[in-house]
Amino acid sequence: MKALPAIRLATLGAAAFALLAPAFASAADLIVRIEGVRSADGDIRVAVHRRADGVDFPDSAGIVKAAMRPAGKAGDLVFAGLAPGDYAVAAFHDEDRDGDLDTNLLGIPTEGYGFSNEARGTFGPPDFDAAAFTVKAGEDRPAVTVKLGYPES
Repeated sequence: MKALPAIRLATLGAAAFALLAPAFASAADLIVRIEGVRSADGDIRVAVHRRADGVDFPDSAGIVKAAMRPAGKAGDLVFAGLAPGDYAVAAFHDEDRDGDLDTNLLGIPTEGYGFSNEARGTFGPPDFDAAAFTVKAGEDRPAVTVKLGYPES
């Protein structure tokens, strides 16, 4: 009689896995490659965004995954478990490691930055659609490249 709860627990666990398996099967690991880093100073900060109603890209309210690595360390960043859908990537080179994209008095960035699709905005960041790409169901390891651009010195 004591084995009955274990059997029920195992059955419930198997049922839960069966219900969640399609979600895990369709999740993808996004590979983000950063190019154009001009120095090994500081960190590279990368954020993966989804469209969020009432939120302008790249506001932090749209971030679903984020990562940071030393600027001098080569290699791709991998963001695991993204559901199918539209995403956009924003990245910047935090050379002074203060956690912010530094700007001058006019609000123009003074550190390197970039977006997926090499999207550029006019007088500000690009909109989500310009930087967006689609992670498709069943796609294993989609990859995007973000090229950092630096302001004129």
